[in-house]
Amino acid sequence: MNIIKFIISRKTFISMLFLGLTMLGYISYKQLPVELLPNAEFPVLFVMVSGQQEMDPQYMERQAIIPLEGAIGTLEGIDKIESNAGQRQGTITISYNQSVEIKYAYLRLQEKVNEIKSSLPEEFNVTVVRVDLQQMANQFMTLQVRGSGGMDRVRNLVDQKVKNQFENIDGIANVDVSGGREKSVEIILDDAASKAYGVTPSQIRSLIRQNSESKTYVGQVYGGDKKYFVNVLAEYTDVHDLENIVVRRQGPVLLKDIADVFIGTKEETTISRVNGLDAITLTLVRDTQVNLIDLSH
Repeated sequence: MNIIKFIISRKTFISMLFLGLTMLGYISYKQLPVELLPNAEFPVLFVMVSGQQEMDPQYMERQAIIPLEGAIGTLEGIDKIESNAGQRQGTITISYNQSVEIKYAYLRLQEKVNEIKSSLPEEFNVTVVRVDLQQMANQFMTLQVRGSGGMDRVRNLVDQKVKNQFENIDGIANVDVSGGREKSVEIILDDAASKAYGVTPSQIRSLIRQNSESKTYVGQVYGGDKKYFVNVLAEYTDVHDLENIVVRRQGPVLLKDIADVFIGTKEETTISRVNGLDAITLTLVRDTQVNLIDLSH
């Protein structure tokens, strides 16, 4: 009741207060910048390192990536530095704070790279690249995964439990994983045994491919006025499935008779690092027809 009495008894004051607030809102609205195509440039720059021939990713990391990271880290306004090293190309991604003017940051980064470029081995070519929004339109999101037990263990968990979850999301066209070593099945042929039975490596590759592509008819389903035939693709779920492939009918001769089959790891072809620490990187690529807001949710 006291508030109501105060408002009623001071009509002029209340009127001037509302008038002042209205004028403040109008002036703020007139000064609000409006653009048809607002500046949507990401505060991100890339340093691309390429080699003239394929090499060990660790060599590229030691000889080129780490020295460049050290020089780039002295610049101001940097929020995060990420790097990847492959057999022929490496990338250093520099993310800046939102307040940084990216065109000036690009010039300072170019100067810093030019200073250290002469000290790198001659087989490396280093260039600074600005973010191309049109080129990156389909690259939806990049995630880094870290954990205990080494990068090979983390990579295995990502491949088995994380990657498929993202691939099953409507609107995600592809998921690229880099860093760590992938699990693989290695087949080591016994040269003497394979020659004795007349089995060549190309024949074994063909047999493995044929067995993995075989289909089994399991029935049919109806949708509307259409009928669909359902087939199940065969997949290898155990090393013993490969060992028991018949490579020669006479006998018969199985793959395990002429080769050792075991689970190993592929040679590491990419190295992923975030602020100097090893990580597994997932790059999500979106479908061009999907709504970005819906997909982000």
